Amino acid sequence: MHSDALKNRSRLFPTSFTRERTLTFSKMLLLMTRKSVKSLQNMLNETEIYLSNALDEDLKIVSNSAYSQARKNLNYTAFVELSNGVRDKFYEDDDYQTFKGFRLLGVDGSIVTLPNNDEIRQEFGFTNVINQYKDKSKKIVQARASLLYDVLNSVVVDAVLTDTKTHEIKIAKNQHLQHVKENDLIIFDRGYPSYEMFASITHTCKADYLIRIKKITYKKYTAPLFDKDNDVNDIVVSLAPATKEVEGICKEENLPETIQVRFVKVVLDNGDIEVLATSVLDKEKLRTSDFKKLYFQRWKIETCYEIIKNRLALENFTGESVLAIKQDFYATMFISNIEAAIIFDLNIELQENRDKNKQKQQRKVNKSVSFNTIKNYVFELFYFEGDVGEIIEKIYKLLKTNTVDIRPNRHYKRPSPNEGKITKGIKSANFQKRKKKVVF
Repeated sequence: MHSDALKNRSRLFPTSFTRERTLTFSKMLLLMTRKSVKSLQNMLNETEIYLSNALDEDLKIVSNSAYSQARKNLNYTAFVELSNGVRDKFYEDDDYQTFKGFRLLGVDGSIVTLPNNDEIRQEFGFTNVINQYKDKSKKIVQARASLLYDVLNSVVVDAVLTDTKTHEIKIAKNQHLQHVKENDLIIFDRGYPSYEMFASITHTCKADYLIRIKKITYKKYTAPLFDKDNDVNDIVVSLAPATKEVEGICKEENLPETIQVRFVKVVLDNGDIEVLATSVLDKEKLRTSDFKKLYFQRWKIETCYEIIKNRLALENFTGESVLAIKQDFYATMFISNIEAAIIFDLNIELQENRDKNKQKQQRKVNKSVSFNTIKNYVFELFYFEGDVGEIIEKIYKLLKTNTVDIRPNRHYKRPSPNEGKITKGIKSANFQKRKKKVVF
């Protein structure tokens, strides 16, 4: 079972974690996951009361100053290691969902708004927000998050938080591709295509890619595909570096002088045309008709960002230092992977029950319930010495009581620029990001 990643906690915690350090870590994880608008001292008081009851000990109430000092002694890389530990355990037995033998990995970036102070501005930089009224103009601090995300299994394979000046393509090439392997198919949006990226994936990583193409990109080859009246829908062409600079990079990195790329036309339900570039040249392995469904899977990385920003309240940071920001970010990735490991087997069980009972509608775990349940049990999962399997069974029972229908082929119309900020969709997003306050 994939939840076994949590049962053997010794495989997750760094070897330097003593019992006392594990308790301190678990306290911090509890506070980080239970995002609140309450003051830090109130949260600490409530946490210590909760832990005293849970451990049947009279724990000393700590001050917010003492907590902040203790937090400085925990590097954010501990959360990176823990998240990667869950990830590696998940894939250990090769029992995970694929698409025609491919592990589907989505890559995308997103902007994260940070607290504004000198330390964070120095680390991440800032953006000048100009207003028609000069006294309303201000500086805001933002970071760029970038994920390599298993869209079929909801696993964060790699995560990066850096300044906004670092381009998404550079992050993908220098960081994410280090975690890619053979039989991976990486799905990108239209901001990523380049000869250098194509060649790096296929010849350095031995993986494959699927990238959406803009109309102006490789127009010489793709113009017939964008033409609604043209019957051409699937071609293979030979590409070479378009500039001397790219040619020099390819020579330096020992990349090929030419590569074969397949361009595929996809007609959307509304009649719009998208053109996709892929390295999978074998039309038996991936048919032309496969690509519409395949590229749609990329949307799940957008859903992942919606979850970590809204449901897990990423931008409601629990500290105002660079270390605290990174701790919160990678702790969120950690919790996301824990949730993926726990619900994977449960969703399989729901599928089997549907087949066995011949139910018409397929159901899945309700993520609003699963994340909230894991937050409530996070301390027990990572500190209590007893049988963790019993705790996971308790979590399973709670998750089974509130499943939701899977409704395929759902479509959401994006609001046009003329609709302004009065549309229901924009109002909802604004409420989730700016107005909703989560208090546990």
